[in-house]
Amino acid sequence: MSERRVTCRRTREDRISLLPDHLLCQILSDVPTKTAVVTSVLSTRWRTIWISTPVLDLHTHDFPNFYAFASFISRFLDFSKGSSCLHKLKLDLRFGRPIQDISSELRNLEFVSRRYLDPSYLITQWINNAVKVQHLDILFLHPRIVDMMPLSIYTCVTLVSLKLCNVSLADTENISLPRLKIMHLVDNVYANDAFLEKLISSCPVLEDLTVVRHGETDYNLEVLRVHSKSLKSLVVDLDGNSFKYSDEDTGKAVVIDAPRLTYLSLEDYQSTSFVINKLGLSAKVNVNVSFDMDFDTEVIDSSKRSVVGTFITMLSTVRDMTLSGTTLQVISLYLKHEPLPQFPYLIRFHAVFYNSDLGKLPNILESCPNLKSLVLELEEFKVNEVLVLSSSSIPECLRSSLECVEIRTPIRGAVPEIELVNYFLENSAVLKKLKMCLSRGRMNEESNILMELLRLRRCSPSCEVVVDLEELKETCHSMMRYYNFL
Repeated sequence: MSERRVTCRRTREDRISLLPDHLLCQILSDVPTKTAVVTSVLSTRWRTIWISTPVLDLHTHDFPNFYAFASFISRFLDFSKGSSCLHKLKLDLRFGRPIQDISSELRNLEFVSRRYLDPSYLITQWINNAVKVQHLDILFLHPRIVDMMPLSIYTCVTLVSLKLCNVSLADTENISLPRLKIMHLVDNVYANDAFLEKLISSCPVLEDLTVVRHGETDYNLEVLRVHSKSLKSLVVDLDGNSFKYSDEDTGKAVVIDAPRLTYLSLEDYQSTSFVINKLGLSAKVNVNVSFDMDFDTEVIDSSKRSVVGTFITMLSTVRDMTLSGTTLQVISLYLKHEPLPQFPYLIRFHAVFYNSDLGKLPNILESCPNLKSLVLELEEFKVNEVLVLSSSSIPECLRSSLECVEIRTPIRGAVPEIELVNYFLENSAVLKKLKMCLSRGRMNEESNILMELLRLRRCSPSCEVVVDLEELKETCHSMMRYYNFL
């Protein structure tokens, strides 16, 4: 009887070891390879399970030196060569030392020919040996970008996800990635702009694309062209402040032709021109662009005005839009010359306003006749500055569709802030909720602001005012009080 209890207890304690190998491998694939290897000491049953996991996820910081790292990964890939078990290869390669110092460690590797002591060669061979994987994720952080991506990745028929950071991609005529759905390209060096365009367009089922350029390299992206009939999500992040400009620069541009796009995030401080073709009606956009504008001037020349107007018109079919303070600065300058086009499908609008541009809010809302939700953030807000929300008439959305307004910037009780709140309460006929955050101060100050808010007249009898108390900066978790006024 006692022996049976012991047997049952042991079974209950190690029930996971009773699972078949393929399930154990799947479990281990959800953790970094370093963690998976540690399970080999649990028991004889676990000793070699990790070798058959479909994921190899390694970080150079997990090893005492590059010699140990290279030895481990080379032997693992040699073991996996010829099999189809490896589905994902993720390498996080961070070197704080010169390549020459790392090369000296490799002289002890028995499997490395004396001809190939360059770490970039080894990395290229590892990727080449694992070229049949479905997911390839390479991060290479070193002061000098080296050539390491084999040409075989351009014709990998199994690749579904490709994420490359800080690597060099050589030009080739033969590119075919028939199953690739996700491609993230961060701070890489390309042969030229035409090659990057070709790489993107050679992925017939691509759905998720990210292109980021922040690093300072000899490669300078002039024109980013994205042509894809299958693309659904596009993130473009180009920071012009870190680029090397020359006297020959004639203006950088972004050209997007993706008719099935449903999400676009465009953050670009280097380009002066944007062309977006066939943006869908259900698209969601997040825009932070400057058009390389000089904000010290009050006038936009006709050519620049035409470019800005064309870009705004391209966005006029979206349902959900977020605009940065910089982009709204451009729009405010544009409004001094031209009216905005209509945004008849816009339902949700998230806007970051600088204090100097907030007076243009009614003009912008006049172009959003069916807006239901508005989120506002206030940057560089000056409590003593007069706020004039002037308009020839009350915007249509305030009279018929606007249901929710949220002011995320903490309110300190300044006259312009109260005027902003009052503008929505006094003019929004169907408003259901006005949500704001109250800046934390002395209790009597908070009470005075709340009482002032209570006294504001509301056009909508069903409007609920929700006031959150700003969290303390020294705490990690929010501690808020909620005031609901019906």
